[in-house]
Amino acid sequence: MCALFAVAGVAIVDDYGIGRDTAVLRQVTIANADYIATGNISDLSQHKDVAYRYYGIAYEMPLLLAERALGLQDSRHIYLTRHLLTHLLFIAGGFVCGMLAYRMTGSRWIALVSMLLFMLHPRIYAHSFFNLKDIPFAVMLLIALYLTHRAFRKDAIGAFLLCGIGVGLAIDLRPFGLMLLPMILGMRGLDLCQAGRGERKRILLTSASFLAVALATVYAAHPYYWENPLRFVEGIRVVAQHPAIVENLYMGNIYLSNAVPWNFIPVWFGITAPPIALLLGAMGCAAVCWRAITRPLAALRDRETRFRILLLGCFALPVVVVIALQSNIYNGWRQMYFIWGPFCLLMAIGLRALASGGGVPCEWGIAARLPGWVRGGAARRALAYGAASAGLITTLTAMAALHPHQQIYFNAMVDTGTPGALAKRYDMDYWHLARLQAMEYLLTRYPGDVLRLWPEQRSIHIIPQNDRERIIDAGVHEADFYLNPRVKRRNIPDQPAFHSIQAYGSAIMSILAPNSDAYRAAHQAAYNDVEANGTLLARSYADIYIHNGELRYLTANCAPALANADYRLFLHIFPTDPADLPPDRLEYGFENRDFWITDRFAFFDGKCIHNRPLPDYPIARIRTGQTAAASGGNEWLADIDLVARAAAQSAHDGIAAGDYGVPVAQSRFDLYISGNSLAYIREPCAPADADARFFLHIFPANPADLSADRRERGFANLDFQLFDHGARIGDKCVAERDLPDYPIDRIRTGQFVSGEGQLWVAEFTVGR
Repeated sequence: MCALFAVAGVAIVDDYGIGRDTAVLRQVTIANADYIATGNISDLSQHKDVAYRYYGIAYEMPLLLAERALGLQDSRHIYLTRHLLTHLLFIAGGFVCGMLAYRMTGSRWIALVSMLLFMLHPRIYAHSFFNLKDIPFAVMLLIALYLTHRAFRKDAIGAFLLCGIGVGLAIDLRPFGLMLLPMILGMRGLDLCQAGRGERKRILLTSASFLAVALATVYAAHPYYWENPLRFVEGIRVVAQHPAIVENLYMGNIYLSNAVPWNFIPVWFGITAPPIALLLGAMGCAAVCWRAITRPLAALRDRETRFRILLLGCFALPVVVVIALQSNIYNGWRQMYFIWGPFCLLMAIGLRALASGGGVPCEWGIAARLPGWVRGGAARRALAYGAASAGLITTLTAMAALHPHQQIYFNAMVDTGTPGALAKRYDMDYWHLARLQAMEYLLTRYPGDVLRLWPEQRSIHIIPQNDRERIIDAGVHEADFYLNPRVKRRNIPDQPAFHSIQAYGSAIMSILAPNSDAYRAAHQAAYNDVEANGTLLARSYADIYIHNGELRYLTANCAPALANADYRLFLHIFPTDPADLPPDRLEYGFENRDFWITDRFAFFDGKCIHNRPLPDYPIARIRTGQTAAASGGNEWLADIDLVARAAAQSAHDGIAAGDYGVPVAQSRFDLYISGNSLAYIREPCAPADADARFFLHIFPANPADLSADRRERGFANLDFQLFDHGARIGDKCVAERDLPDYPIDRIRTGQFVSGEGQLWVAEFTVGR
């Protein structure tokens, strides 16, 4: 069966694109290899990404050695070799899973089903080609568990030394491997408690040898630790809490990776696993728990039962830790794929429990609770294996239908039938692997033509060289086609796609032709809709509107820099009630929704339009803009006071109702005084009326009321921008400015443009 999987893998390996971490991991390994060869550690220690130096290379180094031994030069050959070797490692992991299931249950059929369930998880199967970080750790954890089971059965120092090597390699690949150390040592401690005086020395020796070899393996497999082994502690912290903050689309809402809901991993696990696997795994968990609860002392004495409890811990404990520590989690549950191996072994226990009757050691006699006609041994086994086989066939059928995009598989627990529903609720092709099929479509559609594509394509390196030379990574202004992922970032408006790659009725990848009439017309219509029906909040580098619950940025003359992939905007949301903030943002006082400009972007006819969803809680203030990289200051800033806007709306309604009486002065703006505030209103209001700065000079009846620095001039200066204390409401510009509470003789106000002088002036006596 493994050989059949390997043949299939060779046949389809070039159907999968390149994952996000592949190139980075290769660079890390090259830097480590250079350090080993030359002793120069600068490429590792000075890299801008702190996590870069702590990535384990226990798997990547053999890949690099294989690449150099085979003399691979072309990028296609390099990446396909890495993908194929990773897939073969995955198949080996499936074999280990089956062997361990056989050791646990004594049934070849259960072992075969367990192996197939491990390898036929649709998402993990696809990732086994292009995910060179999560899959190797998942396999290494299974190997470590196999070696652990073997070590406790043989109870020999050689077996525990081999187990230590396996655990050490697992720790090198991912800090979560550390959980095996206390679990194994705890099991060994129970052996020590039950052992006679003569055996205790041997148990202590094997335990100490295991621990020493595990830690030595971690040290030997990670060159960055060679100069200072204490770096290991910092490495655990950095890799466990990766600094990258990523957006997640989850149940229709956007969550930052460091603030996802507690149920993020359990739900993702539940909606993306084959249903038969969930059923059998739940039975296995129940069987282990039942045994541990009903016969706790016997469970602690029996090594086989203790190992099954260890499996349950390897599956459940990481999820509990992630929830408790509010870990930085993103891209669905792919960072937790390693829990699938222990879960498959729990499935083996569940299948054994379903197929067996009462009295089976260490298992819950589920079959004893079935109707009488299925209590016979043959009928019982036929029911269990028939259900497992039907589930496997159903899963294999779904994988064939999705090929080569099994990484977006969902089961029937979510709505997969309504067109477009999934793309609005969950992340799908978050690594944009479907861009490989998009490029292949364009290469076939336009044979011999040079294709200018945007954005930059990782998977271009896996395309044959002759075709690769026809693809140019172009800027957004020069591209002939956009390869646009229709996942969580839905650009404005719904894109008129030249070609789409579909799954579950949703476009997971769309090819857009920005120079087509349909594309320009759709975006021009969206641009006009925002201008006509949106609420203008501020004018800065872009005109900023609220429209349909989103913040919209319109730029009439879009400079190339604004459409650049490296251009990042900050967006800080200050709620009316600070309690509405996510817990991790309470100390800052605002929610950070910074974004790359290309995340929510459309460019057409020299114009740019961007969007950003706003939270549904009441907002007091919005600060957005661009930080200048060199100076650390702001290239541009819009500080939008929504409370002031609400006050302007109130003033507008009061003036319309006659509550403010007659104007105290009329010029370009009509001026009203009500109570202790001065209101400005102009109808109709042109952009120049809102953009020019207002001056407001207050002359007090008693000069002594002025601050010391203003007495020489004789007035208080309350200059302001309209959008700081007002808003554009319909075709009117309205602002309201609070006046000082001391007696005022007269007021002088108007607008001016720096370097051009005053646009208008109004001066009037207040007499209060």
